[in-house]
Amino acid sequence: MRPTDPILVLDGLSVQVGQAALLHDVSLSLAKGEVLCIIGESGAGKSTMLKALQGLMPATCRRFYFGPAGIDVTGRMPNRVGLPRTRWVMQDPLAALNPRQSLGNSIAESLHRHRLSVEERKDATLSALAQVELGPEFYDRLPAQVSLGQAQRACLARAMIAQPELILFDEPLSALDALVQKKIAYRMDLLRNETQITYIVVTHDIGFAESYADQILVLKDGRVAAYQRRDPFFAAPQGRYASELIAAADALGALQRAEAAE
Repeated sequence: MRPTDPILVLDGLSVQVGQAALLHDVSLSLAKGEVLCIIGESGAGKSTMLKALQGLMPATCRRFYFGPAGIDVTGRMPNRVGLPRTRWVMQDPLAALNPRQSLGNSIAESLHRHRLSVEERKDATLSALAQVELGPEFYDRLPAQVSLGQAQRACLARAMIAQPELILFDEPLSALDALVQKKIAYRMDLLRNETQITYIVVTHDIGFAESYADQILVLKDGRVAAYQRRDPFFAAPQGRYASELIAAADALGALQRAEAAE
């Protein structure tokens, strides 16, 4: 039976390049409005999974359903076609933004499929900036004229304005200082609660996962080391590797539920 409740169902997602298996047999089910955090050391296959979902790497999957209606997109995998109504927020916001283009124009690009007047596009863009707590003065600023945190907020606004079903985040907070990380993480969570957009977040920050994840997927050497809902994961993690990650984070004082940061 085709699932209708989950927004994303993967059964056996694998990526192989030449003789190298970069991702092997990843399965999950993610509901609308949920947050999945993907955790693992460098080279574990986290970014590879995002690229496979975006159609940027050749991938195979036994079953692949996406969207509220549970549309079967399994056949698209060999053609390397990415998911519809999906946006990606990268680790480095300055690399993601055109240095010669204002933040407003970069955000408005996501509206290219909408039949809007110039005034309507600008109004929508200003509203998107306001959602991430950037004032109208940021509309005409270039990426070099803003901080890293402000640039990452602009990238979040660019993703949100398209009203996607799913946003993929690839280490969205790692280039930011701790205070800015906290503020943007809170803003991400607030927008998700308001819009019910689903998130998949690649992160090394287990504290972020403890605060914001609904589900946690741990990858090691391209394979699933653990896949659990958040509370069971931290109470009784599957496997030794997941236990070691939690113990290391706890020893470093990283496991502290985030407080609201305005």
